[in-house]
Amino acid sequence: MKHRAVIEEAIGETRAAIYAGRKCVELYVRRWSQAHTPRHGDVFTGIVRHVDMGMGAAFVDLGSEPQGFLKFSQAPKAPRFREGQRVQVEITREAEMGKGPVLKFLRLSERSKPGRLSGASLQDYIKTRFGPETRFENAPVNAIDTATERELALPGGGDIAIDFTRALVAIDVDRGTAQSGFSVCQAALPFIADQLRLRGIGGLIVIDLPNLRQSKQREQILTLAQNAFQDDPNTVKLAPLSRFGTLTLTRAKSGPSLDETLKDRFGRPHIETEALHALRRLEREARAHAGARLTLYVPEAVQDWLAANIIDWRTSLTDRIGTRFALEMGPRIDVKADR
Repeated sequence: MKHRAVIEEAIGETRAAIYAGRKCVELYVRRWSQAHTPRHGDVFTGIVRHVDMGMGAAFVDLGSEPQGFLKFSQAPKAPRFREGQRVQVEITREAEMGKGPVLKFLRLSERSKPGRLSGASLQDYIKTRFGPETRFENAPVNAIDTATERELALPGGGDIAIDFTRALVAIDVDRGTAQSGFSVCQAALPFIADQLRLRGIGGLIVIDLPNLRQSKQREQILTLAQNAFQDDPNTVKLAPLSRFGTLTLTRAKSGPSLDETLKDRFGRPHIETEALHALRRLEREARAHAGARLTLYVPEAVQDWLAANIIDWRTSLTDRIGTRFALEMGPRIDVKADR
């Protein structure tokens, strides 16, 4: 199936929504503040800083923290690694939650300084993932604003709750007002598969399903799950339903999920997320009130982030709406337009 990619070049980030037919299957956010972050598929020159024989790996300086992690198994043709050695590597998994990016050895390098040699834009990444025939169009990608909700209703009754821990992702399926536990499972498994792909969630995932008393229904769970994940382009491995009614699976991931990009480990929006949301709202109000003088009110933490000028948002915003805006502190994000 051919895919359609909707791209939005917002202030501070590039947003993308991928559609298969009319269905949105994946969402992406690439932020200006992370322009130097090693991305999946990027090629770097690195310097080996430490070799850990016990772990069977080398830690590689890529020019920024954290250091990359290079397993010897990802370097079958490499010479014996030593500290100070310069190597060319490819990012196979992006850094996440305090862990450095995972690397694959390509060759030795003659460059004296670590740094990126090549890297794909989000558009190029999408073409690589979905094929060069992917059709692109420019339009707002508003689905991202509500894509990381913790609790989600299921069609036919019941709901799921998605929680992130350091070790795994836990998904609780609640029967609610649904007719039976098995009917909830039938609705929940494809819904969960869609959510994991849409939000880029991977790693170890444990799904707590409603209690199923019939052994035949318990046996059918694995088949239901296999069918739910059959169209996922990422590798998914499923374990049989446990005696406690939990389904365990792993889903390959190459980078942080949408939730990790937009929220902290407690599920609260990052200050950057709130700041960029405020700028998006200001830009919308500017289009709705042509020529009006606009005042953007933001909480103190957001004002501090914007004042730090981590990204050159003011120049970009001026290019789009002119100089007719001011920034003030307020109890919440709000915009006032004065004629």
